[in-house]
Amino acid sequence: MREWFAGLERSVELLVAVGPEETPRAGTGDVDFGAEMVRVCEELAELGEHVTCRVEDEPEGFPRFPAVSIRPEARDAGVRYDGLPWGYELGSLVGAVVEAGRAEPTLRPESLEALGTLENDLALDVFVTPT
Repeated sequence: MREWFAGLERSVELLVAVGPEETPRAGTGDVDFGAEMVRVCEELAELGEHVTCRVEDEPEGFPRFPAVSIRPEARDAGVRYDGLPWGYELGSLVGAVVEAGRAEPTLRPESLEALGTLENDLALDVFVTPT
């Protein structure tokens, strides 16, 4: 990860949104998911000089907690990870940081052109699971 983060072409802020604790689900034990999300993001920020972490309590626009907004040059690009990225899910968060740190998107020109033709805003939810 240090090598990937060292290659970032622009800064990436991890805005961690923590909020009210919900009743833990069966099998989660006494995990403080908000505190764990803060710990994960702070440790990621320590791995590269272009990655920073900021924590806010119940920021506007976050319907679920904990969550992290991946922000190239501290700009909300609409990329968010809801929930705690433990285990294999951490790879999705790291991949988002690497992509946000690129100067140019890695999408093919045809994809960028197709996106440019959209007339309405579009929101996509992507669900990540190792299974």
